[in-house]
Amino acid sequence: MVQIVKPDQRDLKPFEVPGIQVQVSDPVIGKDDGFAAGFTEYVSAGTLEWTFDYNEVFYMISGALEVHTEGQEPARFEPGDLGYIEKGTTTVIKVPDRALLLHVTQPAWRE
Repeated sequence: MVQIVKPDQRDLKPFEVPGIQVQVSDPVIGKDDGFAAGFTEYVSAGTLEWTFDYNEVFYMISGALEVHTEGQEPARFEPGDLGYIEKGTTTVIKVPDRALLLHVTQPAWRE
């Protein structure tokens, strides 16, 4: 199988979390929910506390964000940066303005 997702097919939907306005989509879901690929858009400045119950690799498309974790210096991600967050990691994500990223989660993450 081959699948393509054009920019106008991202289908971002609001995701309700306290502290920030976020939209997400997962237009690609792997066999048996083994992984998902999609987009996360932080629409405005804000802060999100989040514990990852999946592994995530992401690629920053635009904007910037900082990921804060206990015992580690904050990691600042900007366009072109590739990031990885391990399952079980508790974070505070700070977005100074807006940010758009491509994410791949394993296993598939869906609400």
